[in-house]
Amino acid sequence: MVEIIPKEAPKPSKGASALLYFAIFLLLLTAGGYFVLNNYLQKAEDELASLKLEVSQIMTQEKTALEQEILTSKGEIDNFSSLIEQHLEPSMIFEIIQRATHPQVWFGKLDFDPRRKVFEVSGETQSFESLGQQILIMEEDEAIDKVDLKTVSISKEGGIEFNMSFSLSESVF
Repeated sequence: MVEIIPKEAPKPSKGASALLYFAIFLLLLTAGGYFVLNNYLQKAEDELASLKLEVSQIMTQEKTALEQEILTSKGEIDNFSSLIEQHLEPSMIFEIIQRATHPQVWFGKLDFDPRRKVFEVSGETQSFESLGQQILIMEEDEAIDKVDLKTVSISKEGGIEFNMSFSLSESVF
């Protein structure tokens, strides 16, 4: 059926109107914030450029050379500092060997490999029993991580000659 009487258009609710106005306000606030922040950014870049120009005018040839020399010296000091930090103190091994040596064992040769932190020793003892006790003493010492008996032989005098290696824990160094 055709309606002859015109009806009034429905009005949007107050909540929808408020939401529309709030969205328009946020849009204007965002656009305004963009332009304000862009303006501050441009001012900061201009100020930075002027400060760089001012610094470059103040710096003379001598100051630039002096600054380069100081930076070179700083690099050398940093390199030396890193070398000092990596330096090992192998003198502490003598205290450990003194503490972990069996009374009937004599060490004749001591080699240290600083890269692997391994000590190789050759020595002599009177019996296999004292050699076994020496190995047990070293294995029980908290400063020694690993003991490895390399060779064992009987000397002409009847003693036991041996070669062994042992590595120390990181806390020793």
